[in-house]
This record gives sequence, structure tokens and C-alpha cells, in this order.
Amino acid sequence: MRMKVFLNYFLITVFLLFITTITNGCQNATENNNQNKQMAVRHVNVQNEKADQTVANKAKDKLLKREEVTEVRGANSDQDLVLAVQVEQFDRFRLKDIEKQSKEMLKKDFPGYSIEVSTDQKIFWELDKLEKQLENKKISEKKLKKKLTKIKKLMKDKP
Repeated sequence: MRMKVFLNYFLITVFLLFITTITNGCQNATENNNQNKQMAVRHVNVQNEKADQTVANKAKDKLLKREEVTEVRGANSDQDLVLAVQVEQFDRFRLKDIEKQSKEMLKKDFPGYSIEVSTDQKIFWELDKLEKQLENKKISEKKLKKKLTKIKKLMKDKP
């Protein structure tokens, strides 16, 4: 009889420890996700009005509000807006849909721009480098346009 009571208490204790562990793990994941969302966008502030990145910053904020998007990089010239997004692992099966939906969403808000959105990692890295150059004021408007054209060509060349 004593062994049966002890076994019941033991099982209840193990169950409660399991539930507590799962609950704490989920809370930490939520906190980490919120911190990651804040670091997922780099707003590029350029004093030179010719290389103004306000449009790209607004577009990045808009894309980051999408549930499946984890990080965004992008830049704009006077007529081009090029963005790259990273998505949650599970959403990698829907990359084409995410690109298409994102592009359609941005076309409504930025009608005067030629908009390109990519989920390709290489494009993401290229735009990340470009953002850093813009932030450090190491790129002119002419070079910015040239670089965006090169990135758009890379986006078209991908299989």
C-alpha cells in the first residue's frame, strides 16, 4: 500500500516538473523572439538627401510585421526598392508565395518604385553589405544605383 502511494506522489511530482519546464521554455522563446524582431531591421539614416533611405526603412518595417519574416535588409534609389527577407524555418516551403505577397503589399504603398523582394540568402548578404556602406557613408548615389542594378540582376539570374 505504501509503495503505491509513493509511486503516485512520485508520478505527480515528475509530471509537475515536466509542465514547469515546458512553460519556462515557452516563455523564454517568446522573449527571445521579441528581442530578435527588434534587431532584425537596420534603419539606415543618411544625411545626404540623394541617398535617402526613408522609403527602404518604411518598407522594411512593413515587411517585418509579417509573421513569417524574421529579418529584412534593403535599400532604395530614386526609382528602385530592393529588399531581401529571411523567414522562419517552417515557412521556407513557401518562399515564392512570400516573395509574391510581399511585393504586392509593397506596390500598394510605394507606387512610384520598381520593387524587388527576395528570400535568397546571397541577396540578403549583398544588401546587408550595402546597408553598412550606406550607414558609413562610403557609397555615392551613382554607386548605389549601380549596386542595386547588380543585385537586381543577381535576383533575376537565380534558378
